[in-house]
This record gives sequence, structure tokens and C-alpha cells, in this order.
Amino acid sequence: MNKNYLSIIGLQWGDEGKGKLTDLFSSKACAVVRYQGGNNAGHTIIVDGVKTVLHLIPSGILHPHTLNIISHGVVFDPRAFWQEYERVSLHHEVTPKNLAISLSAPVITSYHRLLDAAREGSSSSESKIGTTGKGIGPTYEDKKILHEKLEKIFGEKKVLFDSLYKIEYPSLEQETEDLFLLGQKIAPFLKDTFTLVDELRQKEENKILFEGAQGVLLDVDYGTYPFVTSSNTAVGGLYTGCMPMGDHEVLGIVKAYTTRVGSGPFPTEYFDERGSYLQQKGGEIGATTGRIRRCGSIDFPLLRYGVKCSRITSLAVTKLDILEGLDEFDVCYAYEYEGKTIETAFPGIDFSKAKPLYKKVKGFQKVSMDDENFVNYLNLFEEMTQTPVAVYTYGPQRDEIVFKKSIFGH
Repeated sequence: MNKNYLSIIGLQWGDEGKGKLTDLFSSKACAVVRYQGGNNAGHTIIVDGVKTVLHLIPSGILHPHTLNIISHGVVFDPRAFWQEYERVSLHHEVTPKNLAISLSAPVITSYHRLLDAAREGSSSSESKIGTTGKGIGPTYEDKKILHEKLEKIFGEKKVLFDSLYKIEYPSLEQETEDLFLLGQKIAPFLKDTFTLVDELRQKEENKILFEGAQGVLLDVDYGTYPFVTSSNTAVGGLYTGCMPMGDHEVLGIVKAYTTRVGSGPFPTEYFDERGSYLQQKGGEIGATTGRIRRCGSIDFPLLRYGVKCSRITSLAVTKLDILEGLDEFDVCYAYEYEGKTIETAFPGIDFSKAKPLYKKVKGFQKVSMDDENFVNYLNLFEEMTQTPVAVYTYGPQRDEIVFKKSIFGH
């Protein structure tokens, strides 16, 4: 296994706390590569009390020595990028020397965002997917024709806007002018990132960190379809969105409980005061959407599934401090499904037929290896997934991260 390459994968529906861990590992990396998704996800990083929210720019931007790469697997919104660039540049250096954007990344236009919002707005509440409306899905659909003229994209979208959704949209001339002006600003950052990453790989001592967005359960193929995003959020997204990397360290990030934003199945969701407690104490509000996250107990059948479909080598358990002080809590260890007990979810499982099976575990008073109940809860993640816990966190700051084993130079 090449331990100088590290992928960070969310094992739930996103929002697992990947940002701060990516930030920490970035300090040891020569490069951080963002390989899928778009600005429909947000990483929140807090350093010395200063909060930075990143949507497109890789988390390594907080470290002056780290090269940050937005690869061809990312759908790129030039407007969103420039706003983020101006905001992040107030506190951190962002130049063509430390940020590279793939020449072949598909571009989000105004038409994609309008189409995304119109599709979601026209759906009934039962069929809403919960899209962020950023235009990510429609852009992935148009990926193969983005090299052609904007007129061809506009022709199809105009029919939809006029006849089906009946919404206003910018003229072809206005959109062309806006994208042209943005292109002039962004041009210095554009590079052949495929060759750039390949050159970095030629030196065995180079540490490269691969940063994804969202989580395995939102994967377009492995996730809880149709309530998913439009890209591969499991480790397979790395191989299509960047390049094949071979056998390497894959760190799976899991929250100490379970949350999700938007619609879709959620077997262990709380509908009582326990959910409200986690929302309030955990600050469970989406960094991108501003929506309150639904909360529930840890779901080990889903976690085992995420570990298997992304070939996770180690776990990082986050937000353990939110469970401090509870006398006891439930954990879902299996499902009762079609007359059988199953321990691992699978693609296409009908969650309406999956009954979570719970057991009580003793709560802990302190996130500390001196607290026996805390140690037992942490060990439960290893026992249930047959995967070692390498890292755990008990707060948003860098100094609230604890390493149980060495990983990527830490």
C-alpha cells in the first residue's frame, strides 16, 4: 500500500467533518486534489477561532506550501469560484502558484442552475430529491457537449425554459459576455492537471491528498437512489475524476451519530426530542444549504456498506463531544429485512422494508481514553466494521483531533 497517497471519503450522507481533517492532513501534503462534485458541498474549517467555508477551492489552500488542484472530475461554476476566490483571498494567498484548475472540467452556466432549480421546484414534495439547485446534475449531463458552442446548449435549454418551466433566463449574448469576462480572470489558473498530478506521482516521497465531497450514501451509483447527487462520491470517483492511483490509504469519515440534509430514506432518524437535541448541540445546519440536518442514531448496516464499497483502510470518528453527558443511547446494529436479519445494506435496498434493530449502549461523560464507556463506544466502530479507528475528534479546532495510529505523517 502506498501510504503517501491518502483519500478522504465521507461514509454517511455528507457533513461528517471531512473539512477539518482534510485541512490537518494538508499540512503534510505537497498537493491536495479535489476530484468530484461541485460547489453543492461545503467544508467548514475553524483555525484559531476563524471560520473558513470552502466549496470549490481545496482545503489545502490554508497552507502556503500546498498546491491545490481542481481536477477534471469537478463541475466548475466560474461565478461561484470567483466569489469564493475573492472571499478566501482576504485571509489566504490564492494565486496560480498554489491553485490549478483543470482545462477540461465541465462548466456550469446560468442555464444549468436555472434548469436544476426549475426541475426541483416543479416536483411534488414526495418526489423532491433535495438538490441544492447549484446546477451540478444538469452540468454532468452536458459534460460531453461542453466543448461545442454555447449556442447548442442554449437551444435545448431555451425550449425547456419557454415551454415547460416558463421561467426567465439570460440571453445568449449576455451569458456569452459574462462567461467571457470571467474566463479572462480565471485563465491564469487553468492547467493540464492530469499531467500535473502525474508529474507529482513521479517522486515517491511526494504526499498527495485526494479530497472528495459529500458522502458514500449520496453516490449516484452506490447511494440511496434517487435521493443522491450526480457524481461518484465513493472512492471510485477518484479514478474517474483524477486518475488511477493504485492501492493506497483510504480514510473513511463517520460522525458519531447520523445526519442527512434533504429528502430520502433515513432508517435511524429521530422524530422526537433526541433529534432536536443533536441538531442544537451539534450545530447541525448545512454549510451550503443553510438547511437543518435530520438527525438519528449511528447506523452500522449503512456504515459497513460504506466501508466495503470504498475499500476503507481506517476510520475517523467525528463529533464525539456531542454525545458527552448522555446516560445511554441507541445504536442500530442490523436490519430486519424480508424476514431475515441483515448486517450490511446494499445497492437498491428497499428501506421501507428495513426495520432497524437497536441495542442500548452506556453513555460516556468525557471524550477521554480514561472513560471506560467512551473507549467501549469507540471500540464498537472497529468491531462492527472490522476496520481500525485511526482518528477521532471532539470539537472543531485542530487541537481537538486525536490520533490512535500514525497516518499520512501524523
